[in-house]
Amino acid sequence: MKLLQIRNATIGFPLKTLMEIPQLDVETGEKIGLIGVNGSGKSTLLKVLTGEMEALEGSVQSFGNWVMLSQFGEANRQEMTGKQKSLWGISALEDREEEVLSGGEKTRQKLAEAFSQGAHVYLFDEPTSHLDQKGIEELRDGLSNLSTFILISHDRMLLDELTNRTWDIREGKLFDYPGPYGDYVDWLEKDLERREKEYEEYEAEKKRLGDVARQKREQAARTQRKPKGKSPSEWKAAEFGSVGKSLRGKAKSLQSAAKHVEKRIEQMEVKEKPKRSFVINPDFSLTNPPQNRIIAEATDFSFAYGKDKQHLIFDDTSFYLKRNHKTALVGANGTGKSTLLRLISNGHQGIHVVPKAKIGFFRQELENIDPEETVLENLQRVSCQDEAVSRSLLARMGFFQQDIWKKGKLLSGGERVKLSFTMLFVSDCNVLLLDEPTNFLDIPSIEAIEELLHQYEGTVLFTSHDRRLVEKIADEIWKIEDKKISILETGV
Repeated sequence: MKLLQIRNATIGFPLKTLMEIPQLDVETGEKIGLIGVNGSGKSTLLKVLTGEMEALEGSVQSFGNWVMLSQFGEANRQEMTGKQKSLWGISALEDREEEVLSGGEKTRQKLAEAFSQGAHVYLFDEPTSHLDQKGIEELRDGLSNLSTFILISHDRMLLDELTNRTWDIREGKLFDYPGPYGDYVDWLEKDLERREKEYEEYEAEKKRLGDVARQKREQAARTQRKPKGKSPSEWKAAEFGSVGKSLRGKAKSLQSAAKHVEKRIEQMEVKEKPKRSFVINPDFSLTNPPQNRIIAEATDFSFAYGKDKQHLIFDDTSFYLKRNHKTALVGANGTGKSTLLRLISNGHQGIHVVPKAKIGFFRQELENIDPEETVLENLQRVSCQDEAVSRSLLARMGFFQQDIWKKGKLLSGGERVKLSFTMLFVSDCNVLLLDEPTNFLDIPSIEAIEELLHQYEGTVLFTSHDRRLVEKIADEIWKIEDKKISILETGV
């Protein structure tokens, strides 16, 4: 069954076109991952598909019943079966007022209500926001039972596990790939390698033809030059004789050949050099890193909060944070991941941190950004690296020439996250504590952070619900469960 037909559509706003879509169709059974940088138009496209917005030009026709769960919106209230309530853990939430529900609980409630509606097509805009690992697993199970959906998500593993088609909005176009995100990334890499090879061949052929043309013009010039040993009068007489006529003809022929070769250069299909992301590594020695094998440790550690310390978070547990290791901290929402990072950062008396450790703490509050300073000024204020390194890292995080002069107060939420992380990365901190550093970022930004963390030479303790990030970065995984910290040997 055809569920969507788009023809020659222009999508965006009266003063800003976001994308052109010449042709696009969706059939029953297609599970689509929708990706693109923040601001590229992903959410706008979903609004057009559901009829909440109209295309600026062209035809957009949808068929059947469509249900959308927006990132911050409410799903329509529907009656759910006992099985549906059980699947999403909703039964335990029903008697509680909405204002006391956590962000993750509210998201699960909205998802359960959306899944109960029996639509032909489901649209999800960042449904993993605020969900812990258990919630993401429940979402994956729910999505796997749907026939057709369009999913905006920065969870690359979820996209790989569930989708069979990828839409990528970039450069004002929608690129349609018949496979999941991971396959699309592999294709992009091979396509980049192909274009790099074509560019190298183009440059080599252009240089070869240029050398041929130059040689022929030089030969033409030499042909008309007075030979050594002839006097000026002898050469002048030769020029007006048969010898001169022959030489002029030869020179003319060489000039004509040179022009022909230059015409071939002009007619060559121009190949642009593909852009690869690059990173200049900061000089980590400038942070004066500690040489101790263990950077932070606690033995038989307990912690509780509240007026009478009635809320016990950690009970008689131990941990050892190893130097130059990247350690992931996992566990359900509310188990104490962020609390542990704060306790280490604040120097809790039950936790020993070596004297030379200089801790940088990334959290969602982002207090380190001065709203009146530009992006570059904010970075230079804290950087121990030279300006070339700072600018290169800003470019890797998506801040280009026109962006670095923007003031902090004008930055979007995602831009603030990226700037705050970059400021930490170039500072003189040598131990990084990162609390969900990739929340609300688009996939290119997540992959930039992933690449920087992979190259970072210091010690990192981080929390993240991004399973792919944990898989690629973590040397060790700590799990908080039942008020204890344990080391996982494999996987999350």
